[in-house]
Amino acid sequence: MLAPTDGVLLVSKPLRPPFSDGSTVLVRTLVETLDPSRFLVYFGDPAHPLREAGAVIDAPAMGHAPTLLAKARVLLGIVHPRHRRRPLHLFFTPNRLTSSVVALLRRVQPRRPMIQSLMSAHGVERWVELLRPLDVVIVLSEDTRARLVAAGLDAAKIRRIYPAVAEQPAVDPGEIGARRRMLYAGDLDAKVADRLLALAPALDDPALAGWTLTIACRPKGDDDANQRRRLREGLAARIDAGQVELLGEVADMPALIASTSLQLFVAEHVRRKVDLPLVILEGLALGLGLVCLDFAPLSEIFARGAAHGLTPGIKVAADADAEALQAAVIEGARGAAEGRWAPAAQALVEREFSREAMAAAYEALYAELAARMDA
Repeated sequence: MLAPTDGVLLVSKPLRPPFSDGSTVLVRTLVETLDPSRFLVYFGDPAHPLREAGAVIDAPAMGHAPTLLAKARVLLGIVHPRHRRRPLHLFFTPNRLTSSVVALLRRVQPRRPMIQSLMSAHGVERWVELLRPLDVVIVLSEDTRARLVAAGLDAAKIRRIYPAVAEQPAVDPGEIGARRRMLYAGDLDAKVADRLLALAPALDDPALAGWTLTIACRPKGDDDANQRRRLREGLAARIDAGQVELLGEVADMPALIASTSLQLFVAEHVRRKVDLPLVILEGLALGLGLVCLDFAPLSEIFARGAAHGLTPGIKVAADADAEALQAAVIEGARGAAEGRWAPAAQALVEREFSREAMAAAYEALYAELAARMDA
């Protein structure tokens, strides 16, 4: 039988600031929200624990692409004798190194519960063989679940637990509409740049008089500089006139979101992000409507809204032309000004993407696996 202090070992990037990576933010939220009596062991800063019940394995912060040495340090924590009885919950993208360790542990500790949360599902079909030794695979969307099942993973092993953000006090929809800022906070690639250039003329519509388009893209990838240059050149007049802002790394994203009226998502993928990007969920929690391309898994936000009779914004076809993009943005801004989106956006977070709902799902899973060990 597990002792209370055996707890669960969470294996993720160390939970240290800056918390700019979506997967790390989500794990931190989980650690802070789970039942205070549950003993957790995680990587981070022992001098600044995130909860009372638990232990922190000292590990330095990792970048967006952890080095082999950083991964090795985490793996040593997994196999340390002090932690060998603890159920194992992995939050890394599957790879040959970590999966080889899991397979070895499965052979020598066949009863030890092992869970893996897929924080980003890009290329998930390639991981099926690496996931088979696990007891449970947690996905963050129904789309990822369906793709894994289609690729041959046992559906009984898969649990869908949506990512979550903090609920916020009710807002005044009129105050949101008065801010007159629309925000795209996502990755920047050639197609995204094309769409931003295509929708910018909507700012000349009388309905958008006084509005600003803020583009906040954290520099990533080799092509970022080229696309940023395209935007600077193509939107130069609008940038000079104050109609467009082009930002890089944002020091205080919550403050930027809180100054926004409407959020946009004009990428047709969520590569290198959690399935439902946390910045979008945070915006919904603050009452911001969403204009986005209609693609899976992002379309699940609207599907879950429809299940509750809630409309938090507008979907536009993933292959929409410039005219359709502009029309969607204009209608989205008009809806924000009229207070159409705010109540539905906040209610949707409360019903589907709350921290309490996420924590309850993980608590139930941990209890189930502990009971399986005790049987």
